[in-house]
Amino acid sequence: MSKKKILIVGGTGYLGQHLLQSYYSNQSLTVAFTYHSSPLLQPLLDAFPHSQPFHVDLKSGIGFDAISNAFGQVLY
Repeated sequence: MSKKKILIVGGTGYLGQHLLQSYYSNQSLTVAFTYHSSPLLQPLLDAFPHSQPFHVDLKSGIGFDAISNAFGQVLY
């Protein structure tokens, strides 16, 4: 059985960081998150080495293609 995938939109925000923390120890999940801040905070990457960050601009939609290419089909 393949791992379930979770995409957290706004992983660098207050709620997003708490969601990442809640899924941190769950080995049955593949977790990815979006961010818009530049540069991405290194402590966040260090804290979640198994998550996959994606730079996304929600206004223009730039970056969503990278998510579907690398993370798989996004289901709504």
